[in-house]
Amino acid sequence: MNRISDDVSKVRMFTGPAIMYSLNLTCMIIMVVSLMFYVNAEITLYVLIPLPILAVTIYLVSDSMNKKSDIIQRKLSGITSFVQESFAGIHVLKSYASEQDFSKDFDKMNASYKDANMDLVKINGVFMPAVMGLIGLSILITIYTGGNAVVDGTFTLGNIVEYVIYVNMLTWPVASLGYVTSLVQRAAASQTRITEFMDEQPEANNGVEFIEELKEDIVFDGVWFKYPNTQEWVLQDISFTVDAHSKYGIIGTTGSGKSTIAKLLMGVYRPTKGDILIDGKSISAYDRKSLLRLFGYVAQDIFLFSETVKDNILFGSNSAADAENLSKAVETASLSAEIANFPKGLETMLGERGITLSGGQKQRTAIARALIKNPQVLLIDDGLSAVDTKTEVAIKQGLFNWNKEQTIINISHRISSVKDSKEILFLDKGRMVENGTHQELLANEDVYSELFHKQMTLSETER
Repeated sequence: MNRISDDVSKVRMFTGPAIMYSLNLTCMIIMVVSLMFYVNAEITLYVLIPLPILAVTIYLVSDSMNKKSDIIQRKLSGITSFVQESFAGIHVLKSYASEQDFSKDFDKMNASYKDANMDLVKINGVFMPAVMGLIGLSILITIYTGGNAVVDGTFTLGNIVEYVIYVNMLTWPVASLGYVTSLVQRAAASQTRITEFMDEQPEANNGVEFIEELKEDIVFDGVWFKYPNTQEWVLQDISFTVDAHSKYGIIGTTGSGKSTIAKLLMGVYRPTKGDILIDGKSISAYDRKSLLRLFGYVAQDIFLFSETVKDNILFGSNSAADAENLSKAVETASLSAEIANFPKGLETMLGERGITLSGGQKQRTAIARALIKNPQVLLIDDGLSAVDTKTEVAIKQGLFNWNKEQTIINISHRISSVKDSKEILFLDKGRMVENGTHQELLANEDVYSELFHKQMTLSETER
């Protein structure tokens, strides 16, 4: 983001003010200095002595001022982020009675911001008198040398006035020389960073095949995956088949790679080794836009926009016709009762990232958003973790009634969410440990069965 905003701004300052000032400076200096030398070359040399010193002084000071300004901007950005984060997490802050600690941190950040501003004020306090002093020195030299020349009869009083005017005309062009040099230096550094960014080649993951419906299956064929610049495998030799129009469950321990499977299906990542086949063709062969139209995705980390509830749900639509599914999607996601109690119903504005909704309401809004386009494949990544058991049962029944031909891939850490699936895959540390139906996995009396009994015991204890 810094390259997009700050670096682009610095290059813009070069292409605008820097070029304009450079042209103005060059023309003005050539014309004025030529006229001064035409009148009297010796006096002109004396008069111009302070101006190079002025340019160097401004260059050095402006560089320091720019650095101080950058520090101030960073500190202001830090304060803004701190305040925004504090308000966003105010319930957590209050839960831990940390108001005083945060207040002290805020005071420290403000004090640091004030000190940075005072450093800039001190530089300005020295800078402006120095500039005015050097300009005044040039004028004094003009009057002194010009006065002596008038006594000698080689200069006139009119020439002295003329030179004073010339010095004033040269003041801004010479002063801007240091400023322009600083702009050019900063623009060059920023352009280098922008060029690095622009030279990055996007991944060639857009195929030419179009797909409108899932006819056969989705196959993970010996998929291995690790993140760039890391050595640890997140997924290792994962192979399974999801038949069209069926329910498939994926469950596993924390950090087992469940969400990575979802992101591979959505094209966020590509397998390091192996392949994902959809209806017998590699996922990379399909046009990404048509492929994403096939999926309705409920991500683990729910992101809602600062818009109305209706707009957030309709965000998932493929066309205007999908809006006809709005009421049914809301009802299927068991969100109707809450929306009826909202001040403006579906037109109720949500706070930033949906802060005005509970965790369960966010997840159900995301489910409605995924359903609005009546997708061929519904991919749920831990999308029921924040709802109670009763609501979970209602949503699962709603999904069953929504479209009996729909393919559902349900990723969860709760067995209750996936036990009705045609097949269940159990992951641990990126590897397939078990797979089969709920009853088959219980009969194996292995890790799945052990997790099931633990969750059942915990559920009974909570009752």
